[in-house]
Amino acid sequence: MLPGAWLRWASLLLLAGPTQPCPSGCDCFIREVFCAEELAAIPPDIPPHATDIVFVETSFTSLGTRALGGSPNLTKVVFLNTQLRHLAPDAFGGLPRLEDLEVTGSSFSNLSADIFSNLTSLGKFTLNFDMLEALPEGLFHHLGALETLQLQGNRLQTLPGKLFQPLTQLQTLNLAQNLLAQLPEELFRPLSSLQTLRLSNNALSGLPPGVFRGLGSLQELFLDGNAISELPPAVFSQLLCLEKLWLQRNALGHLPPSVFASLGNLTFLNLQGNRLRTLPASLFAHTPGLVSLSLSHNQLETLAEGTFANLSRLSSLTLSYNAIAHLPAGVFRDLEELVRLSLGSNNLTALHPALFQNLSKLELLGLSRNQLTTLPEGIFNTNYNLFNLVLHGNPWQCDCHLAYLFDWLREYNDRLFNVQTYCAGPAYLKGQVVPALQEEQLVCPVTRDHLGFQAPGLDDREPGGSWDLAVEERAARNWCTYSNPDGTVVLACAEAQCRWLSVQLPVRQGAGSVALTHNASQAWDLRSRCGTVRVTVSIEAHAAGP
Repeated sequence: MLPGAWLRWASLLLLAGPTQPCPSGCDCFIREVFCAEELAAIPPDIPPHATDIVFVETSFTSLGTRALGGSPNLTKVVFLNTQLRHLAPDAFGGLPRLEDLEVTGSSFSNLSADIFSNLTSLGKFTLNFDMLEALPEGLFHHLGALETLQLQGNRLQTLPGKLFQPLTQLQTLNLAQNLLAQLPEELFRPLSSLQTLRLSNNALSGLPPGVFRGLGSLQELFLDGNAISELPPAVFSQLLCLEKLWLQRNALGHLPPSVFASLGNLTFLNLQGNRLRTLPASLFAHTPGLVSLSLSHNQLETLAEGTFANLSRLSSLTLSYNAIAHLPAGVFRDLEELVRLSLGSNNLTALHPALFQNLSKLELLGLSRNQLTTLPEGIFNTNYNLFNLVLHGNPWQCDCHLAYLFDWLREYNDRLFNVQTYCAGPAYLKGQVVPALQEEQLVCPVTRDHLGFQAPGLDDREPGGSWDLAVEERAARNWCTYSNPDGTVVLACAEAQCRWLSVQLPVRQGAGSVALTHNASQAWDLRSRCGTVRVTVSIEAHAAGP
């Protein structure tokens, strides 16, 4: 049973209100007749004023010649999930006004060419999910007025090359969810008025070079869910009006540089779920109208600097679930209309400070599940509309290098949502939420290589010295970070007070216990550019209370 279709008709008929007389086993509502399960044959007494008749889960298995000929005013006939298995020649004869014929969910395996003769007014024809395995070449010879043809969800493996020759007025053709493994090159050539073609979820492994030739009016093309491994360079060259192209979930390993060169009106392109490792630098050079582009779930490792150079209208770009380890600084430079950018689930370890520089309209940015430990200073300074920033699943190091991101998250916390940012290190901050930290916790331990026992001041550094720039930046904010030579004890102090201390105690060799025991103390001399402080830590054991 197709519940959506049944509910649609049931609601319509209930709202219309019943009238009399009506055939047994049916309900009549003004001009609509609704016949359900117990009906064993076509009723002979259909009201003469009826225009629509719907059969739902009826038990009769065959339809004779001119079975509905006594109701010449019918404009719509629907069979939903009935037991129909056989249609006699001219089964729908005597219906000169019939505009919409639907047989969905029946058990036909084949049809003869003379079943649908004399339906000169038919504009919409639906044969969905009927187990059809083949169609005769002359099936549509008398259906020249047809504008919509639905053949979804059958078992069609191949189609006669001249099957659609009479359908010069056809605007929508749905062949999705069949078993089509190949298409005759001339199959669609007569369909000069076609606007939507659905070939989704078939078994196509390739396309003849001229298969879409003649489809000059086509606006939407669905090729998703097949096994297409390569595209002929000129396969889309005649589709000058094409606006939307679905190519996701195929097996494309590469794309010819000129494959989209004729698609100047393309606004939507979905290439996700293929096997693309690289993209030709000029792939999108002739599609300036693209608004939405998805390249997720491929195997891309990097992108050329000018890959998106001509996409000034692009609003949504999805690059998630690839293997991208590096992005050139200017790869997004020309995407001034970009609103959504997804870079999640890649291998990014660092981002250039100018990567998002021109994206002033950016609202959503996905960076989750990469290998990012920090973000450079100023990376979001021009992203004035950014309110959805996805950062989870990265090994964020919550030290002085994360100060910019910390400050940015704190400043815009009132407008942000979906921000899940947790520290992966250092160990004493692991699992902490970044915006909830205190600023003085974001310090970098100063090791002998950086500071030694005699720290140079900001003004007397030796040329080429290894003073940590992030420490210098934090010092400029009137913070002093004191450390022992090993960097295991770190103390952060402002001008008036010290507010944060980190002590990493050594473990005794072979003992497995902390070296500083109960009722003991240890002192360290800590140095920084500000001078020297002495820190003493004492541990005392107290008897347990009652």
